[in-house]
Amino acid sequence: MSAASSASSGARPFALSTSRRHYERDRPFEVVHLGLDWVLDIDDKSLSGSAELTLERRDPEARFIELDAIAFELGKVQVDGKTVRPEYDGHVLRVPIAEKLAHAKVTVNYTVRPRRGMYFLGPDEHYPQRPRQVWTQCQEEDARHFIPCHDKPHVKMKSSVRVVVPKGYRALSNGVLAKEDKVDGNPRFAWEMREPHASYLLTLVVGEFAEIEEKAGNVPLSYLVPKSREADALPTFGRTPKMIETFAGLIGVPYPWNKYAQVVVSDFIFGGMENTTATTMYEHILLDETARLDITSDDLIAHELAHQWFGDYVTCRDWSEGWLNEGFATYFEHVWQEAQDGIDEYEYGLLTDLGSYLSEARGRYRRPVVCSDYDAPLDLFDRHLYEKGGLFLHTLRAQVGKDRFFEVVRRYLTRHAKGIVETRDLQRVFEEVTGKGFGRVFDEGLYKPGHPEIEVDISFGGGMLRVAAKQTQAADGGVPAVFHVSIPLDIVDDDGVRREVLSFERRAETFVLPLTSRPSFVVVDPGMRILGDVTVRAPSDMLRAQLEGGKTARARWLAAQSLANQDDTVTIKALARRLGDESEFWGVRAECAAALGRIRGEEAERILLAHVETRHPKARRAVVQALGNFRSGDVAKALVTRATSDASYLVSADAARALGKTKHPSGFATLVEVQRRASWADVIEAASIDGLAALRDERAVTPLEEATRYGRPTRVRRAAIMAVPKVRFDRRARELLESLLDDADPHLRIDVARALLELGDTGARGKLHQRLERDLDPRVRRRIREVLRDLGGDGKKSQSELKDELEKLRADIAKLTQKVTELEVRVRPSKLDKPEKAKVEKKKPEKAPKKAPKSAARKPKK
Repeated sequence: MSAASSASSGARPFALSTSRRHYERDRPFEVVHLGLDWVLDIDDKSLSGSAELTLERRDPEARFIELDAIAFELGKVQVDGKTVRPEYDGHVLRVPIAEKLAHAKVTVNYTVRPRRGMYFLGPDEHYPQRPRQVWTQCQEEDARHFIPCHDKPHVKMKSSVRVVVPKGYRALSNGVLAKEDKVDGNPRFAWEMREPHASYLLTLVVGEFAEIEEKAGNVPLSYLVPKSREADALPTFGRTPKMIETFAGLIGVPYPWNKYAQVVVSDFIFGGMENTTATTMYEHILLDETARLDITSDDLIAHELAHQWFGDYVTCRDWSEGWLNEGFATYFEHVWQEAQDGIDEYEYGLLTDLGSYLSEARGRYRRPVVCSDYDAPLDLFDRHLYEKGGLFLHTLRAQVGKDRFFEVVRRYLTRHAKGIVETRDLQRVFEEVTGKGFGRVFDEGLYKPGHPEIEVDISFGGGMLRVAAKQTQAADGGVPAVFHVSIPLDIVDDDGVRREVLSFERRAETFVLPLTSRPSFVVVDPGMRILGDVTVRAPSDMLRAQLEGGKTARARWLAAQSLANQDDTVTIKALARRLGDESEFWGVRAECAAALGRIRGEEAERILLAHVETRHPKARRAVVQALGNFRSGDVAKALVTRATSDASYLVSADAARALGKTKHPSGFATLVEVQRRASWADVIEAASIDGLAALRDERAVTPLEEATRYGRPTRVRRAAIMAVPKVRFDRRARELLESLLDDADPHLRIDVARALLELGDTGARGKLHQRLERDLDPRVRRRIREVLRDLGGDGKKSQSELKDELEKLRADIAKLTQKVTELEVRVRPSKLDKPEKAKVEKKKPEKAPKKAPKSAARKPKK
């Protein structure tokens, strides 16, 4: 449930003009085993060796197998030991297979310098501390850049990797380390994956690591981390055994593989990747002691671990069905939160995910979760796939109950073990276990874009509780005009709680419930059964009673969200009491702080300032965020203290952002100072950049431009790029951003494209087109296409963008006014000066001066 406006979104369609519908690819041959034998040349950033594919025929008429292979230098290609002449266009390798062969072994010898899929790292003059490493990232279809393979998720095969690496290095891959020996003095590692898995789950990591070993029952665990961070390994990964036990117990399927390794690498292009038996993690998963105050890596660890069942053990048939991988993994982040920290953390995590999904659905696009229209599969890896997919699973659990939900999950995994699945496979199991039809639920939740946007008005009179509900979503782009929604109500009075479920199947409907007395309050959707945007209006006294007496934290924070629209002393005091209750769940306190920030006013400011040092760092963080809505010197002073000295990295970071929003003159010096504070993942320095951008001070131009340069931390560079169009609006800003379009970091290139759109200079289209033609990263190409579409002028700017532009104009006018005043002071003569003399000094000596009235000397020409 969200307190935000439910006005219809102006989001764009998901499919672009270049998008096409994708269908499952033919599989004339089954790849039973893939054997790789490599030698790495780290200095040359290349590998050479061979790939041997063991095939079983499926199509009796097939004469070729087509293998994905990008930019290989081919050597000998053989079928069952005999050299053949394949067809190769630089992208697809077509190897002839005699019709009489029911089984065959294809061997491809090759050398390749992969531009994607396999990444070679090393130090340079700007990043001298970067380690020498090699790691792979094959999802979604990047194995083809260094392995000849059928690079689709519907082909699962056993695999082996034998690789020679430089002295002092070790290699990690899928499965079992079968052998370790040496070739010409260099170590060689032989790994075997003896169960089938898809090509996108293949992995190789080479580098120097410290290793910590544990066990989860009989499953060996290992955590490979940089040697300098060994002390942070167990505090970060130490709950993995408990996670495995929890997940296996809930779903009734033991951990399905022989081992589980987690390796931390540098400059990883995702947060984590669930390679079968060996997950790769980015470096910021490791938390120092200060970071552990209010940051956890458990969500990422749980997500990638859940993939070992959902994605690796049971794999989506096609990327259009990718939510079956990512939705389950996202949902199991919350399952772990519930098991570890209780139902309040579980439900607040769901609220956060709902906000992430709604942000994308309102501002970028709405699409069906199961979607076959796209440019590249990676286009689908968005908030719809992850957050909405996970939320859909929660709503199913809310509908059928926890026990039956996990019985469905157990039967689904058991039935499709080591196989491939699509959405209807899951739907069928739900119908079998519950005896109910789920066609409409899956159709509206997964196959249609959008979500219900519902306004609920609650009133009481004449012994009747009236619940007026209205769906307000715009019925365009395939979004249904009416979603079939069940609205649960908890009606609370002196006798206890009465549960009613309203079947809401019209655009607008009023429900009347007879009651013997006026209820104390009514909680709408107490268990978050509705996957959508719900706004509740109720009498203020009911909302305050709900805030004070709601039995669940969710009931109380829903009341706080609704009370944000009530600007009266009684409401402000009620919010203050909840905020000040140290025993209250921190999420409720955070929503109270946010509500006070929206109400504003002197009383709300005083209350927030009184709690700026509250003990719980997450509640304290919410307070400093809310203070960004105020402009007083007292607020700025409090934020300066939090930004420069708070014990929490995240509180300091958000205090820096809030300080910029205050526009206070003291902000600039403090934000420049805060940039020097070291922190986990550079969050404080990046936040100071955000603060400088919000400050809109022209002195920020130089430090922001400096922060974009190669050699600065990635998070800082990205923040600075997004800040540029907020402080500069000229050609120089565009040229600075254009120069960064060729940066090696794909995330940074995405941000450059976003910043160019915010700048709004159509002159950038040429450089964007050039980058689009040669960029290999699908995420970057997708973003550039969106920016080019929007720069073309076929869409209107959002209200928030227009407000930002208006604020910029007002700031510019204020600066011009100040400069005019300064000029007036300079031109205005003193009482001792004669106007005629001042006039003569401005003219050439040979011309006689013209006498002017005194007032003329006071008015400079414009």
